[in-house]
Amino acid sequence: MDWATFVIGIASLVTAKATGLLALWLRLRWRERHELARQNCLADAVKIVAAGGRVEFTTRSGDGHHLTMRIDGGAVAYEGREAA
Repeated sequence: MDWATFVIGIASLVTAKATGLLALWLRLRWRERHELARQNCLADAVKIVAAGGRVEFTTRSGDGHHLTMRIDGGAVAYEGREAA
């Protein structure tokens, strides 16, 4: 085994590991943003319920997450405004 083959082999291994780590980081970042958006949506639903509205949830768990929300706020004030 000559020196060039050894260097190319090591560089290939480092590149493969770095690419896998980057892919994992990107997936975790997407998941974090997705969960934050879901949390904000649920927090808004709680605000509507606290102000006298009604929220119905349908959730499924397992392989994929599924959340269905039906919000009936009526004439609930939301962030300083009257909802239509």
